[in-house]
Amino acid sequence: MRVGANAVDKDQLSKVATDTTFTTGELDSLFLFATSAGCKILQGLNLKDSDFLLADTEASYIIQKYPGELFGFEVGNEPDLYFKNSIRDTSYNLKDYEKEFRRYYDTIKKYQPTAVFTGPGCASGYTKWTEPFRKDMDTLKSFSMLTQHYYGGDTNAKTVDEQIDSLLSKEKLKHVSKEVESLVKCADSIPFRMSECNSWDHGGKKGVSNAFASALWALDYMYQLAYDGCAGVNFHGGLDGWYTVFSKYGNIYHARPIAYGILAFQIGSKGKFIKDTVKNCEINLDSYSVIDSTGNIYTTIINKDLFQDAVINLTVTDTGNSNYLIAEYVRLSSDALGDTTTVTLGGQMVDSKGIIPAYDWISLPDSLDTTKFIVPSGSAVVLKIKYINGNSINDHSGNNRHFLNLYPNPASDKVTISTDMTEHSVISVYSLQGQILLQQQIKQGKTDIDISELAKGVYILKLTSDARVEEGRIIKE
Repeated sequence: MRVGANAVDKDQLSKVATDTTFTTGELDSLFLFATSAGCKILQGLNLKDSDFLLADTEASYIIQKYPGELFGFEVGNEPDLYFKNSIRDTSYNLKDYEKEFRRYYDTIKKYQPTAVFTGPGCASGYTKWTEPFRKDMDTLKSFSMLTQHYYGGDTNAKTVDEQIDSLLSKEKLKHVSKEVESLVKCADSIPFRMSECNSWDHGGKKGVSNAFASALWALDYMYQLAYDGCAGVNFHGGLDGWYTVFSKYGNIYHARPIAYGILAFQIGSKGKFIKDTVKNCEINLDSYSVIDSTGNIYTTIINKDLFQDAVINLTVTDTGNSNYLIAEYVRLSSDALGDTTTVTLGGQMVDSKGIIPAYDWISLPDSLDTTKFIVPSGSAVVLKIKYINGNSINDHSGNNRHFLNLYPNPASDKVTISTDMTEHSVISVYSLQGQILLQQQIKQGKTDIDISELAKGVYILKLTSDARVEEGRIIKE
């Protein structure tokens, strides 16, 4: 969580709290929240007043009391705009900022050798400010992360429809991707992070930043930045403005549509990127695939087209694709891109306490060799393609795994289940459409399952007991 924005250069540490000063007690409240939420704080330091000794007092207090919750210090906010915001005179440039930055750095490091710094957190001009700054700071051992800001809005777009169309355009995504690729390369041995970003600046645009379009934008934006090597993002907000992730009105907290895009990313990004190819597509659609540590593939498909549905023919072509035979997905959807209230993820909505019920996963009924499904215009899906080891049954219970094997596979007449289980258990054979075809008890040792009457094809085996539910698959030749 970043404590930043223009307020950084307006506020100061003080013994008495006012509209523009804060106390160590308020810092305690902030870091207590961080501890409870399980997050770290990226703390901005006031540079406008050039009071490096007061900045050291603030930094020292935080380091000594909350070393585990601190992510790093950012000196000032958007220094490339200081000349424009009357924080410095019109001649202020990068070299001037670097002199001030180093004075803060040297003072704080003198008294707190463990302090780490990030920056420069510029609003724009990454080639003239951020990249030269990184090169000039290369000798500072405690400069730990390169940062930049980004807002997706287009000032030339006048109407809400034009603004949504611009925000979701492929050109807009390509532009930020080019910037991030350059900054990641420049960062080199340290991470690059987009430490402030959102759909639109200055509080956002009504009907865009607080609408479903922002959810699709955020989902696509995060995937593209992750793909380009960005270490993370901080969506700017608070509880005010149209772009905030969470809002408060009527004394009730609400999750804005953009929160659903962030949650969808959380579901589908559990792994490392793998090759993902979209063919024969003439609409505004993006797709990203990752594979997790157990072999499951998550593919997120984002249809940003305003008018056309996407009919997806899914094919898993990588080596070992016979292990990918069943899949399920959750939808990120709303009534319209401009909708502000009826956004759902997996059929669910976030409640006023920030809790979302279990998502409704929809099973794909057919073999993945032939399956088709639709991603409607202005919506997204997170597809989970399950990895099922053909010669074993996967334990989903979370308990200690027992020895459990099935063979031969493929088979024509019978399948043998070999297990060390002692509890009463039942094995069921299902079609890919979910129909039970066979069912019998199994016993410790070996149990034969007669599949001679089944048609050739792929079937799901499910083992159930009082404590466990496990799945596998078998191919009937």
